[in-house]
Amino acid sequence: MVLAGCGVTGNDGSDGAKQPAVTKAQLATMIVPADDLGASIQGLQVDESGVVDNKDAAENSYDPDDTGETMKGDGRVTGYELSYEHPKLIASKGALGAGTSVDLFQDPVYAAQFLHERLNDYERFKNGVPGLKFSRYSDFEAPAIGDEGAGQHLTITIPGVVTGYETEVVFRRGRIVALVAIARADRKDVREEALKLATELDRRIQAVLAGEIEVEPDRPEKSSTATAAELRKLPSLTLAPADIGPGVRVAKEGRRSGGDFHAYYRQFTDVTVGGSHLLTLRGETQLYESPGKAELALTLLGKQAGRQILTQGIVESVVAEAGVKPTNVRVRPLAGLGPGRTGTVVTFRLVGANFMMATIFTRSGRVVQAVMGMCRSTDFDPDDLEPVADRAGRRLAA
Repeated sequence: MVLAGCGVTGNDGSDGAKQPAVTKAQLATMIVPADDLGASIQGLQVDESGVVDNKDAAENSYDPDDTGETMKGDGRVTGYELSYEHPKLIASKGALGAGTSVDLFQDPVYAAQFLHERLNDYERFKNGVPGLKFSRYSDFEAPAIGDEGAGQHLTITIPGVVTGYETEVVFRRGRIVALVAIARADRKDVREEALKLATELDRRIQAVLAGEIEVEPDRPEKSSTATAAELRKLPSLTLAPADIGPGVRVAKEGRRSGGDFHAYYRQFTDVTVGGSHLLTLRGETQLYESPGKAELALTLLGKQAGRQILTQGIVESVVAEAGVKPTNVRVRPLAGLGPGRTGTVVTFRLVGANFMMATIFTRSGRVVQAVMGMCRSTDFDPDDLEPVADRAGRRLAA
């Protein structure tokens, strides 16, 4: 990723004229600072802060077909965001989240296309997306803000976790598309507040471009706070052959990363745990940006919405490996686990046989450790996985 402060340019699609450079440092300075967000962030903590490249933008999109490459093809260059959320994502009243963001496009035409698509997202995905349901959508005018734009209000539900009432103002100023979002646990009308923040965001965008606001090039980029030493430690925290039994060998291992974590995994094949003969046994250790992020991840995995998201990932993985979509997919919690743990059992039918996949998640500080086994349902007792998870869990305390 180009360092913050390096210029990002684009061409105007209408006349081919070169657009003035807009730097990432300028985008960062356009964002409405915490002191001006006021009551919108009372009781909240920073969720995301920094540069949002095209890959990040695709991961945050509701459209499953979006990728970093398609975002680039749609004229998006880069962006910046500062958002806050409730520490536990759950509250009976008050603020759940708030923030502002800006997206830079190659020219105003691309920006306008993106704006109109963004304003139609909730209609396009009115039946919801994995893990989210939308309802009670309405729009409102956002006069004299940007070159064009509008406000939106809707109810967003993470089934089994939380229901929030979100108010947004989305607008375009030249080739920049900006967003103000306020989410609450109650139905308090915050349209006036959102419009006020959007007006301030629009003012800052224009002032930065005109050179009227001093740009600080050292604003932090969006990144994990993991140190090199912490990343080197991940393999020692992950399920190892000694945790399973004599003669067990690693079939595959390596690193991967998600939106807000770094991970290390080990995979084993054809192993016996207790009375279960597993086709696959996998251990993975995920290091999150903060203990709060790790706790939130474990909480979500213990809810129906999290189990459904996990199940969708399992189905996609099976399709990728076997080339066949499983049928009769069922998901349920794995009961009887202690504090700091949650578990899921997924059953499905594939090529004439019934299969079971069980996973136990354990959290310690910023780390979530997963132990997953898969086999034919007749050969797998999910309870046999717990002693293995216990042995792997001791690595977290070592």
